[in-house]
Amino acid sequence: MPQNVIGIDIGSYSIKIAELERTFQKYEFVNFFERKVQFNELLKPEESITVTLQGMLDDFGLKWDQVICGYPGHKVSSRLVTLPFGNLKKIDQTIEFELENYVPFDLETLVIDYHVLSATKEQSEILVFYTLKDEFSKYLNLLQNCKVDPKIITAEGVELLNLVVSGMVPPESPYAILDLGHTKTNLTLCRGKKLQSVRSISIGGQQFTEAIQKNLKIPLEEAEKMKIEMGGIPPEGEVILDDLSKQVGVAMKQVVDELVLNIRQAFFSYQDHSKTPVEGIYLCGGTSRMPGLDRYLSLRLKQNVTHIDPTSFHFSKLGKVASHRAVMAQGVALALRSVAAAGMPDINLRSGEFAFKGDVQKLGGTLRHVGIALGLIFLMALTHFGVKFFVLSKQITALNKEVTALVKQALPGVAEKQLSSPASALKILQSEESRIQDRVGKLTILEGIPALDIVKEISAKVPARQDIVLDIEDLNVKGERMSLAGRTDSFIAVDKIKAALESSKYFKKVTPGNVGKGVKEGEVKFEMTMDVVPKGEE
Repeated sequence: MPQNVIGIDIGSYSIKIAELERTFQKYEFVNFFERKVQFNELLKPEESITVTLQGMLDDFGLKWDQVICGYPGHKVSSRLVTLPFGNLKKIDQTIEFELENYVPFDLETLVIDYHVLSATKEQSEILVFYTLKDEFSKYLNLLQNCKVDPKIITAEGVELLNLVVSGMVPPESPYAILDLGHTKTNLTLCRGKKLQSVRSISIGGQQFTEAIQKNLKIPLEEAEKMKIEMGGIPPEGEVILDDLSKQVGVAMKQVVDELVLNIRQAFFSYQDHSKTPVEGIYLCGGTSRMPGLDRYLSLRLKQNVTHIDPTSFHFSKLGKVASHRAVMAQGVALALRSVAAAGMPDINLRSGEFAFKGDVQKLGGTLRHVGIALGLIFLMALTHFGVKFFVLSKQITALNKEVTALVKQALPGVAEKQLSSPASALKILQSEESRIQDRVGKLTILEGIPALDIVKEISAKVPARQDIVLDIEDLNVKGERMSLAGRTDSFIAVDKIKAALESSKYFKKVTPGNVGKGVKEGEVKFEMTMDVVPKGEE
C-alpha cells in the first residue's frame, strides 16, 4: 500500500510543501504546494505561519503517513570537530563533551546531533549541528498547533544533497548547492554522495529590496515592485542608459558582491582544509530566479553554474511547473529523506525530550487493543468451546458420508451395508488393492517375456490414433494363448489391428472373433486371440 510523505519547507516569505508517494519498489514526486505567509500587526510572526500552514493543510486536503521538516538555517549552527579515534560508539559517548570546548552555551540548553564525515582507526571528522532548546521548542509547538508532528526535523541545507544524489548523477569532485531564499542563503558543500559542510549566509531577496529602497529612498513596497519588474544583474560592460534602471542595478550588484564574498570565503576555507577546490555550483531557491544572477556568479567565482529543476527528475510526475520550479527544491529534498540510501546524512534534531513519540503512542494503542481482545476471548472461551465441539461433530459426520460416497463411486459393486463406517470402507479398499496387486503379479512374466514388453509391442504395432480409434477393455493370458477385447470405429480398423499384430515377432495365429456393432453409433466391438511366441523363439 502506498505511503504519503510530505516535506514542509517553512520560509520567511512562503511555505512550500512537497508530496512524495512511496511504495516498496519505487517513489514518485506527485504534488507541490506554495502559499505566501500573510504577516500583519494583529498576529505574531509564528501565529501568521501557523494560520498559513493550517490553511494549506485544510484547503489542499493533505494526508500523510510521515512528515519531514527543515529547521531554519539561521537558527542552527554547525561545527567541524576532529577526534583522535574512529570508533563510532566512542564518538557518540564523547562528542557532546568535545563540543563544549567550541560553543559559548551550556550543553543542557542545546539540541545536538552530528554526522560522521570520515572515520579511520586513528582519526574521525564529525560535523556537529546544534541549536537552542527554547527556539527549537517554539518551532515544534508551531507545527504541533497545526496537528503536524514531524518524525524528522533536520537542519536546512543538509537534505539538499538528496536532490543531486536522487535526481542527477553527482559529480565526483567537490561542488556547492546554493539555496537563495528570502532572508538567507543556505550553502551546502558536497563531494560525490558525501556531505562536507553546511553554512547559512544572511543574504537573500529581502536584502536586495532593502538595498533598492536605501539607494532610491523609496518605500519598501515600491522597492519590492522595482526589484521584480526591473531587477537583475546586467552583464559586465553593458551600458544602461535609463538612470532608474542603472540605480536599481547598482543597488542589487552591491548585495550580490557581498554574497560572492561570503561564498568565496567558504570555498577557500574548504579548499584549505581538504586541499581540493570546489568545481561547480547548483542554484535553487526563489532568489535564484533573478535575471543574470547565474551568469554573474559564474563570472565572479569562475565556476560552472546551473539551476536545479526537480520537475525534470525521473521520479517527478508533475511535468514542467515553471512558476514553482526554483522554490520547490528544499521541500522535495526534505521528502526524499524518507528514501535516502544508507550513508547519507541522518541529522534529526528531534532527540531527547523532543524525540518523536508517534510510534510509541501507536504501539501503546495497539497494546491496549490487544488487551481488550484477549479479555473478550477469555470471556467467550467456554461458549466458543461448546460451539466448536458441535460444529466439529457435524463436520466429522459429513466427512464420514463423503468417504462412503467416494468408495461407493470407485467400487459400485459393493453393497451399502458394507460401507457403514470409514473403517469398513478402508478394509474394502485394502482388500481390492491386494486383489489388484495379485493380478499384476501374475502378469509379471508371460512365457519368459516381460508383460511390459508385450504391452509396449501392442502399442508400437497398432496404428496411431489419428488413423484408427482403439480402446482395449480386457487383456488375458493363459499359457501361450492371449486374448484381448476392445472397441474401434469400423470393421476395416479391426482388419488393420489384426494385420498390425501379425507383423509382431511376439504374436502368431492372430484370429479376430465376435466382431459386431456396439451400443454407440459408429462403434465396433471385437475380440482377438493369438499365440504368444516363447522367448528365444521369436
